Amino acid sequence: MKNSSKISRLSIDELVSLFVELSLEMKRADDWLENGAYNRAHKKLRDVRAEMKTRPGDERHALLPLLAHPNIQVRLNAAFATLALSPDAEAALRGIAPLGPGSQPFEARRMLEALEEGSYKPT
Repeated sequence: MKNSSKISRLSIDELVSLFVELSLEMKRADDWLENGAYNRAHKKLRDVRAEMKTRPGDERHALLPLLAHPNIQVRLNAAFATLALSPDAEAALRGIAPLGPGSQPFEARRMLEALEEGSYKPT
């Protein structure tokens, strides 16, 4: 069974849980410099985000509470996923960006620059 067909059968609560689980795996892999594990988790996370977006009413709204999650990677991924839905997502990026030299603050700063330049338009 393909992952995408499995994902399409999950409830919104299950998709949100999987989103958190994959985000935590990305953080763990980033901390240990395990690029393969990071990339696999990132690909699955993109699939979860895409599935949520295709649901009636765009179920990515269910990720908005994660903008306050204690884990920086969960917050970052939730912000990226909800940029087109809420100004709170950009505010979350602005909160992450100054948090130091790590990869999550770097990614937040990069996204904020892309938004300001207009080179990225959230959808």
